[in-house]
Amino acid sequence: MESLVSHNASPLSGSFLPAALDEYICTLLGTMHLDSIFSHYPSLVAQLTEAVETELTSAYGNNSADNSRKTIQKTLFWLYQTTLVDPLAPESKNQHNAVMVTLRRMIEKTWLAYEMQNCSMPGLPLTVSPDSFSQHLQQLWINHRAAAHPIYDFLQHQASKAQLSYFFKCDSALNLLFFDLIAMALVGARQDTRSELSRNMWDESGMGSDYFTHVNLYKALLAENMIPLPDDNYVHLLGWQGLTGYNLFLLGGINREHYFKLVGALAITELLDPSQYQKLVYGSKRLGLRDQQLHYYTEHIDVDIIHANGWLQNVITPVVCHTPAAMTEIWIGANLRLNTVDKYYDHLLEEVKKIE
Repeated sequence: MESLVSHNASPLSGSFLPAALDEYICTLLGTMHLDSIFSHYPSLVAQLTEAVETELTSAYGNNSADNSRKTIQKTLFWLYQTTLVDPLAPESKNQHNAVMVTLRRMIEKTWLAYEMQNCSMPGLPLTVSPDSFSQHLQQLWINHRAAAHPIYDFLQHQASKAQLSYFFKCDSALNLLFFDLIAMALVGARQDTRSELSRNMWDESGMGSDYFTHVNLYKALLAENMIPLPDDNYVHLLGWQGLTGYNLFLLGGINREHYFKLVGALAITELLDPSQYQKLVYGSKRLGLRDQQLHYYTEHIDVDIIHANGWLQNVITPVVCHTPAAMTEIWIGANLRLNTVDKYYDHLLEEVKKIE
């Protein structure tokens, strides 16, 4: 991308981007002097805006296209990565570039509007009180299809080792991000929720042991199962479903206005994991995997039961008792997590079954 400034060639060919939108945004974000590019090619901003609008219409319009939805969610993925890259990387300098922030917010607005209007999302009961809100969240989880998704029954009883390995690969990106998500939830948290959030972080960090930090446990799981870890943590395997689920967490972690959506999504995740992971462990042992190879998942079976109760009683209840209006945002975040993970599992099950 530096050549766009140093040479006289236009970054665009006619009115079309020279690459797919997500790839082009990724390249622009990796440019050290992005502001100079926009100054040198003033029409580029309008053309990028038009390209995003066109892709959004294709992704979330009346006749939505899966390829456009993946392009949009991969574009959003690259925009969010500016918050997570090495501080000295070019992308970090473009984290708050005005053009990129505008494009990001365009995507977020249209995506959220679509999810709210077109996806199953039961309304928060009018009679709910702050004291009973956690119970309603538990019922939301129990009654949702994602709470007992058939992919885990397949993994428990039918999956081959190659199919199980593919599942591990696809689960890598979000599992390796979870430490950062808990850290994001801690920023600006109410004082009376920090103890519970800190306990969650302490467990994620292996209670002070570098070996037992959950990120390293997952990397060890991959290594023990002879699965190499690429630089992108297998993001390249994700369809729009997996990318959407990944982006949901960063939507709340990066945007302060969506913070309570992150709280709802994290709470639901802690509720979902234990029973699902138990089936996964049974299936893995059926295929000959040992406890040492499954430490990440066995650890979460016990720990996440504790975390789920902690999130409900020591994070969500204090928040909504102090700020009842937060119930709506937490409820939306919980629903979005359930719906996105359900679609992710549906797609993943289809892909796993293609492996022989």
